[in-house]
Amino acid sequence: MCMDFIGRRQEMEFLEEQYRMPHPLVFIKGRRRVGKSRLVEEFIKDKESLYFEVDKETSESILQSLSDAVSESAGIQGLRFTNWKDALKTYVSNRPGRKIIVVDEFPYAVRADRDLLKTIQGLWDTYLSKENVMLILCGSSLVSMKSYSEEDSPLHGRGTGDLTLMPLPFRDTIRGKPYRTAVEEYSITGGVPYYMMLMRDGLTPKENAVSSSLSLGAPLLNEGEYLLGSEFSNLSSYNTYMRAIANGNRTAEKLTGTVQAPSSEVLPYIKRLMDVGMVERISPITEKSPEHSRNGQYVIADSFMQFWFRFVYPYRRNILKEEPETALDDLEGHFVDAHVAFVFEGICRKELRSYLLEKGVHARYGKYWGNGEIDLIALDNRNKTAYVCECKFTERPLGISVLNSLVSKAGDVKELGDYRKVYCMFSVSGYNDDIRDGFEGRDVILFNNGVSI
Repeated sequence: MCMDFIGRRQEMEFLEEQYRMPHPLVFIKGRRRVGKSRLVEEFIKDKESLYFEVDKETSESILQSLSDAVSESAGIQGLRFTNWKDALKTYVSNRPGRKIIVVDEFPYAVRADRDLLKTIQGLWDTYLSKENVMLILCGSSLVSMKSYSEEDSPLHGRGTGDLTLMPLPFRDTIRGKPYRTAVEEYSITGGVPYYMMLMRDGLTPKENAVSSSLSLGAPLLNEGEYLLGSEFSNLSSYNTYMRAIANGNRTAEKLTGTVQAPSSEVLPYIKRLMDVGMVERISPITEKSPEHSRNGQYVIADSFMQFWFRFVYPYRRNILKEEPETALDDLEGHFVDAHVAFVFEGICRKELRSYLLEKGVHARYGKYWGNGEIDLIALDNRNKTAYVCECKFTERPLGISVLNSLVSKAGDVKELGDYRKVYCMFSVSGYNDDIRDGFEGRDVILFNNGVSI
């Protein structure tokens, strides 16, 4: 089962730019399943290259596999090497013209051979950087990959490019599906290509959630734990904090109360989750110093991980015992209101940004809470304009009451008092005829299925 290569235009352009440089050394990092290998394979498919994917093996086994890869790429049967230096030099010296060497899951090799970073540094400094070679080092462990560029790393200062591969943006995942279905599926997959491949045609999003994640033998039943395990060893603590945040405990006070631990113990774990991009801290957009705000909240940055820790992790034992009823009831009752609706807000943020950029508007985006809550606000400080948004993922068309409520909430935010206000409504089910009765004296933009109408 293989999905067509979609999107990644900017990433491909970046790699092509690096390829045109004299002696490029590129780091590519990104979470498991995000499509690093597929991106690189697409990039090198018409170029002279050595592609080597490292498995979790001993150093000796890795060298044996590397020997096989060099034998195949160099066109020389039966090569056997006892070190990386001889293997890579043999490939380079036996292939003409411009060459690319890709080491995928490079951190596995470093764990197996703690001197490998120094070996690669020496090989790069004395040989590879003087040859017609592009070296690409890939890895799923963000902590490890970041460390290779840091000041105390042997490879520090040698990289010419450092690409973090993110999940696909929502628009690249629609692929002809109804907008509502695409949003619900995106709330499960988070734009990760492998997860997208598991969404089967003919099934509803909830049915796909069950088949991919909430049934015995489901391919994503343990995926959230695998992702955490690629970065951290003490899984029990990280599982606890991720589950707490997924259940709505987003402030430091609520987190410490839920896990029954002091903030001095909790916050270092949260910081490490933030360092690898699994959690982010957000503050009301009206805060002047958001990094110091006492109103900050912690949210899971990835919709798949939010989905997994909210709907899968609490019920794995039930699923393994073939007693999934509680999990299925929770999914049926709360999938939209406790999950999809919040993911939809993030999608609306991207849709609004695209709309405003087309009109030359540069804005700062965020949420507001405090004296009421507003799903999305875009502040255009240059033109002193606030785009105040309501994002409703419902089966019913939106009417004038929703618009009037938004106007009222915006009026209560004193920090917006000097701004011209534009009211934006986002719907997946259209609008009632009475909505335009609320336009008089107001600037209003209606979006249906992501498109202004």
